[in-house]
Formats: sequence, structure tokens, C-alpha cells
Amino acid sequence: MNLFDPPGFLDDLDPAGKEGWSQQVSGWLDAARSGSPSDNDGPRHQFFNPLANPPDADAEVATISWNAFPRQVRINSLSDMQRWRKADSSREVQDEYCEWSLERDLATGKIVKVDFTCEGPEYWEFLASHDPEKVVALYRELVSPAVRREDVFVGGRYQRKNRFNSSTSGGIVHLVQAANTLTAEIELGAAATIRRRRNGQDITDAQALIRCSRYGAPERNSDPFIGEQVNAQARRLADVTLNNPVGLYLHQFNPVGWETPDGSDARDHWRYTRGRDGHFVRATYEVPAGRGFVVGDIKIDGRPIQFGAQIADFITIKLEGLVTRIGQSTVQPFEGCRGEGAAPPAVVAGSVPQTPSRLDGAGGEPAFEEAARRALREALPDSLRHEVEAADADEGAAPPALLPYPRLPETSLVARPVSGRIMAYASPDSTYAVTKKLIDSATTALVIGIYDFSASYMIDHLKRAMRRGVAVSLMLDTNSDEERRVLDQLAALGANCVAAPSSSSGNPIAYFGNAHEKIIVVDGEIVMIQSGNWSENSIPFNEGDGIVVGAFEPGNRDMGLAIESRPLATFFAGLVARDMRLSRGEPPESAPPAVLPEMATPAGDIFFEAAPASIPTRLFSSVTVSPDSPVDVTPVITPENFHPTVASLLRSAKHSIRIEQQYIRGGQPAVEELLQQIRQARAENPELDVRIIVSKKYLDGNQKARFLKAMSDFEFEFDTNFRYLSLRHFVHCHNKLIVVDGRKVLLGSQNWSSTGLLSNREASLLIEQATIGGYFSKLFDADWELSEPGAFPPDFIDPVEAGPRPASEFARGGLVTSTIADYKDV
Repeated sequence: MNLFDPPGFLDDLDPAGKEGWSQQVSGWLDAARSGSPSDNDGPRHQFFNPLANPPDADAEVATISWNAFPRQVRINSLSDMQRWRKADSSREVQDEYCEWSLERDLATGKIVKVDFTCEGPEYWEFLASHDPEKVVALYRELVSPAVRREDVFVGGRYQRKNRFNSSTSGGIVHLVQAANTLTAEIELGAAATIRRRRNGQDITDAQALIRCSRYGAPERNSDPFIGEQVNAQARRLADVTLNNPVGLYLHQFNPVGWETPDGSDARDHWRYTRGRDGHFVRATYEVPAGRGFVVGDIKIDGRPIQFGAQIADFITIKLEGLVTRIGQSTVQPFEGCRGEGAAPPAVVAGSVPQTPSRLDGAGGEPAFEEAARRALREALPDSLRHEVEAADADEGAAPPALLPYPRLPETSLVARPVSGRIMAYASPDSTYAVTKKLIDSATTALVIGIYDFSASYMIDHLKRAMRRGVAVSLMLDTNSDEERRVLDQLAALGANCVAAPSSSSGNPIAYFGNAHEKIIVVDGEIVMIQSGNWSENSIPFNEGDGIVVGAFEPGNRDMGLAIESRPLATFFAGLVARDMRLSRGEPPESAPPAVLPEMATPAGDIFFEAAPASIPTRLFSSVTVSPDSPVDVTPVITPENFHPTVASLLRSAKHSIRIEQQYIRGGQPAVEELLQQIRQARAENPELDVRIIVSKKYLDGNQKARFLKAMSDFEFEFDTNFRYLSLRHFVHCHNKLIVVDGRKVLLGSQNWSSTGLLSNREASLLIEQATIGGYFSKLFDADWELSEPGAFPPDFIDPVEAGPRPASEFARGGLVTSTIADYKDV
């Protein structure tokens, strides 16, 4: 090899120009190889210039490719429509070494053509310095015959950004986004050849590498992946460089799920317009004239193409590395990261000192325990005390008389393949931050079906959404006067509000004992399914996503999933709408009227409890997964399919079962059938790790006796197999989580009671995905460790530390506002 060819083997330059370009590339490679030794970032001896040090006979070409859609836009958007619109709004956000500009029909507004480029600006600046007229001629060819020299040259100097190469609709010639440069590609490739170690261990993870070596933006698709792949070649003890011709290239266009009006292959309308031999730097998507349709008539998964960004979803970009002298390098790894030359501090969970309880290590005399339990029960609000005592007296009582419920067809309860983002979150750590972000993103509609709605700040969020023109539909189990007022207040502002068709809500049209679901659907695109209500303890006002911002608000342990999926969102929005029609006495499939019938509701209560003494030792930020391939997500609904689905899930366990529940009602046949499935799974897998966390709040009398009997009958030992959630860190365990084998997650609203399993309206999701499973497994494991029993009886609640408090003490601080709904037996 005697010189570096221009990108894409382009023939814009004469021989002298090609020689000059080669010298420029060679200089960039030499500079990148030097690095910055004073910054612990050089020299980079495993990076080489092939003109100065030709590759050996073992040379291999390594292709590294990534998706063209800007990941930073994706992760900061909450729906497909939002991200497509944002990506099309400016080339400044198109930062994956691919930019595009589109042309629309002036009469219809439909897209007729989209041009894509991955051509670096440095080549055009070099061409402009060598042959300005060639640059003008190419602009006229690629953008418009109307281009004049003064449009692209100012004072004799070429302008990267000009009126014909700056926007997403005025034409495009080459990359202009600040990070999309050839020199950035070269620097990244060279920096990634440094093998780094920390505390004697090689750093190999993509995110750890990019944050340690600081060679790009961690949030992009391209930079972390390029760095990881180059570093993997360096770890083969090889020399690495960029293959000739040095550049960025369009790799693949794969229009899966596209439908053209005439049934033709969507690939037929894609053509490369600059570059050759698999090194293409420009392409156009355009339907030829005379076909009777345009790009905007083509559909992707049923949606017409409205944005160039929709096409970018199906494009990959590549660079090529060259690897040689494999296994021969004697270069030693660098110790530590770029900068100080020492490893940065590990990211560890913030610790909060725990004040020892006055009861730690105490003897726990039975008489004292009984007195404490009696004090706790007597301090409860009357309605909650009556609820506990009624359940204690007869857990086998029949549910109230209900109307025959028209069940959903089984065909509607199948798994939906999900290709969109999946977000996992938890309370008190991140639920409020995630929920606020999603509600604030709504532009058209919010559909909500929820059991308890008592957090005033959530009412304010809905009001703000309505002021933006968002249509709000709310079905609420109005089991308190406060919730009746919430419905009235929002209805007066124009929201479509309905009391749930449940006996709990006081509705004479009752199909369920309780409407206990927690469903939020945003713009028909995103559905949130969770264990927590909109109460101050289940969605405490913590504005940080897994970090403390200001004062930390304690709360219940609850968890949730937000899924970006139109089919799932449509299903759950339809489920809420169907129940709203039932509530109004209409056939389930008819259109809902605008008038809400008046109905009586029972009185409700809030009360005050001592706040937890400590913040959880580790707070978990939400996590978002963008699947590489579709992930099946199944709606799991009570009364339709929950019980058989969870029974099958538990029976499938091979390695581990993690259950975090508000309670498990021993003695109830539906509940014990699930425990029997665990027993059978253990029999087949003797090493099966079964761990259960429940709440000990107000677990007393016969309820406690039946729970402990069930644990004993099914051979679950305290501490080894079940624990009570730490009240030093959480107000209450309100969660409804099952994780099987660390991958399969079932999460939603169902408690382990006959009504929760069989007759309430409840909603959960079943998903099998490694990252999501790992997230909830880690949350559970952290809760398990926090709940390690001490010397005092494990189910004992110290009234001084965790009991109810009179309202007169609220102003002194250290209390939380609780609702009876968080503790009801449903």
C-alpha cells in the first residue's frame, strides 16, 4: 500500500490531490498514535500507521457496525413519535456518524425523498482547498443546480455549514454535527487500543472502557461499541489500525416489516449514490416516478413514513479496522484511567448510618410483645382496625354479591412482541421521577385505572397535562370520600372520570370486589404496570431517579414496568375503557357516554405513622432496555388468566424463585395451590433457592397464624426462605413481584389472596428478559439483605419506631401520611 485512498474510493481528486489527501490521513494517524502520555493516554503503541509499518500476512479486516438512529435521542424520548420528530428536527442531534435531509411534496406534505450521508467534513474541506470548482459542481449535482460559489465559500473559505448543507430539509452533502468527523473516528480508534487495568483486573466492559479512557460519548450507539470492539482486538495482543480507505460507511439497509402500496420490495427504492465496493458514503431513498406512490405512502409496522428518522431505524453504519501481528504485541496494559493515572473511585451505593434500635439485642419478653401488639392495633384508625379484625375473624367469608363478569376472550391475552424500550423502576427510589417524566411527555391522552389516588401532587400533574390539551380518562376505585372528590375535581375540568365497577367503590354496578389494578397508558404508546398506587407512600415525592435530591422522602417498597409498545398500550387502554363502560351499566364493547352517574362511596381515612429511621442503603435508578430483537410481554389479568399463569411460572423454576409480596394469605385454597407449585418445583430441583419477603405491618392474630402455618406446611424456613421487609428502611412492603430464575419477571397489582388471584380487577405483566430480570433480582436481593433478622422476634413491630401517630404530632416531623387503601385486605 502506497497511499490512503479517499473515502469510498471517490474520484473527485486528481492524482496530486489524492497524494495530498493520503499525507493528511497519515499525519492524523501518527498524531493519534502518540496520544497524550502526560494524561496517561499514550503512547498508543498497539495503534499503527500502515504506510510506515505495513501489516503482516496475518492481517484481518474487522467490521464494526451500529444503528444509525441517534441513541441519545432514543433514551431521552418517551415514544416513537417523539423520538422520530426530535431526530428530524435538527442535524445537531444526528450524532451516530449518519445524517439525513428529506424532501416533501408541497401539496400533500408527504415525504418523497430522503438523502443519507456518512461523509466526513474533513474530506470536503480538503477538496475545497484543492479544487473549489469541483465542490460547487458536486453541490449542484447532489443538492440543487441553483448553488452558487458564494453559497458555500465565504471570503474564499469553505463553510461546512451553509444553506445547502445545514438542515434536515434543505439538502445534504456531508456530515456537520460536531462529533461526526473523521478525526474523531481516528482518535477513538487509537485511544481504544490502550488496554487498561484497574486493581489488577482488565477493563473490558463497553461503558467502563469509554468512561475510563474518555474517547467518546457513552450514550451513543457508536462510540462505546467501537471502543469495545477495538479494545477486544488489542486484547488479542495485536496491532490495530483503520482499514483503507479510512472513513465511515453505510453498512446495511434492512427494511423488515415494511409494506409498499403495490407489494414491491421496499429495498428496491434504496440506492447508493456515492462510493463503491462496499464503501458507500451516500444513499437516497426515493420511489421512482410513475409508480403511483411516494415514500410517505409506504408503511412500517402499519404506520406511514412521516419522518426520515423512521428509515434511520433500519440503517447501520460501519467502520473497518485492520488487525495484524496477532498475539505478538509486548505492550503492557495501562494502570488506571485517563487523567490522573489512577483508577477512579468505584461507584458504590451511598451508605446511610443506621442508628441501632433500642430493642436490638433485647430479650423480647412475651408479655411485652403482646402489650406492644395490642398498643399497635388500638392506635390504628377505626376503619383499618375493623378491616384487620374482620379479616382475622373470618378469612373464608364469601365476597360481596357481584354481577356476572363478561370475561375477555383468551385470544386477547397472548404475548405481544415488544421492540420498543422497556423501563424498570421502584419506590421509593425512582417511581415518582419516572412517572413525572412520562406524564410530562404526554401530548394526546392519558388513560388511568388505579385503586388508590391520594397524593395531591399527582393530581397537579394531571391538571398540567390537561392544560396542555392532553385528554385524561380516569377510572378509580373510590373507596374514600377523598377519592370521590378527586374524581369530581378532575371531571369538573373536563376529564373523563368514572368510579370503578366494584363493590369497594360503592358502585351498585359491581363486577369486582375491588378494582385493584394500577394501569397508566401514555399517548397510546407506553403502558405502565406497577404494584404501587398513587399514594404518598407508594409514589413518594423523590425527584431524583435513584439519587437523593433535597430531602429524601421515605415510602413503601413498590416496583413497576413501563413498556413502549402500541399493541400493549392499546390492550390496557381498551381494558380500562371496557371497565368504564361496565361501570356505567353499558355493554362492554359499546361506546362510553360522557355523563358519569352519581353513586355513593364509603367514608375513608388517612392516618399518620412513624417514618423509617434510615434511607435504604442502596437506591436504584430506573433502567431502560432497548431490545435488539422483539421481547414477548404477556398481559396477566385477574380474573381472566392470572392464577393459571403464575402457577405455570412457579412450576417452571429451575434455579431460583424470588417473591416480594404485601402478604400471603395462608389457608386460602387459591394461595396454597401456588405454594404447592413451588413445592413441586423444589422436589424436581432440590437446589432451588426460594426466598420470600412480606410485610409484617399489622400481620396479627389468625392472619399471622395462618401465614406461619403455610410457611411451615410447605417447608419454608424463616431467614432461609422468608423474611419480613425492614421497617427501618421502608414504610411498608406493598410490592407484588415474582422473579423466576433471574430472568422471568411477573409484576403488577395482584396480592396473594383469593380475591387478588381470582375475582378482583387486577393487572400484571409477564416478561422474560435478562436485564429486566437482573434489575428486579438485585432490588430483591438488596431488600433481603436489609431485612436480615436481628435478635428481637422478627415479626415484632416496636410501636415507638413504626406505629401509628396522632395527627397532632405531624408538625414535629418524622411522620409519613398513610392511607388505609395501602393496607387493605384485597
